[in-house]
Amino acid sequence: MRITNAIKADIRFQFKQGFYLVYILLTLMYMVILGKLPEEWKSTIVPLVLFSDPSMVGFFFIGALVMLEKVQGVIQYVVITPLRSLEYLLAKVISLTILALAATIIITLTTYGYYLNWFLLILGVILTSSFFVLYGFVVAVRCNTLNQYFVRMIPYLLLIVLPCFSLIGFPYDWVFNFLPSVAGLKLVFGAFNGIDPVSTVGFLVYLIAANLAMIHYVEKLFDQMVMEGN
Repeated sequence: MRITNAIKADIRFQFKQGFYLVYILLTLMYMVILGKLPEEWKSTIVPLVLFSDPSMVGFFFIGALVMLEKVQGVIQYVVITPLRSLEYLLAKVISLTILALAATIIITLTTYGYYLNWFLLILGVILTSSFFVLYGFVVAVRCNTLNQYFVRMIPYLLLIVLPCFSLIGFPYDWVFNFLPSVAGLKLVFGAFNGIDPVSTVGFLVYLIAANLAMIHYVEKLFDQMVMEGN
């Protein structure tokens, strides 16, 4: 019950702060642009957009959320409420992942259609989006302003985006499969273009493990931030 109420509160807060309005406008923009692409391009471009935007919405939005809650003193109040640190973080992950997933479904239906592996797409987006929310929290936890977050996130973003060019293919590109961003991209791409069962299971298991490890690490960071009063 606590986490359900926390998710509802986060969604209301995000809506009030204009997050949903911004994302609706971005989604409409993608729908218009992708809708005008030649059909033979869509199986490549659409999954790339779905990975780079809806899947990564949490990475960009979590910084803004943390900064707003720091300014408003919300984070400090968590310690005097029944809500545990893990529940607070899961509420952020789930609420932002819902936003990413909704945009993914709308963009896919309006620009590509029904004929793809929906199960794999949804799993890929959920696991990738949740990882990026947590990854973004790691960047935001030591920042006190949005400007600091925007500057600090650049090397972190490059670290996880550049290896995704391994999709193009070059010698020893398999080493990038050990990065969660690449595993997530290949799952989303595979939903449109096919992927072998062994790779599917391997990427899914790896992303689940990466999310579990990240939530454990971020929980410790959050507790430390609260104790230090940052």
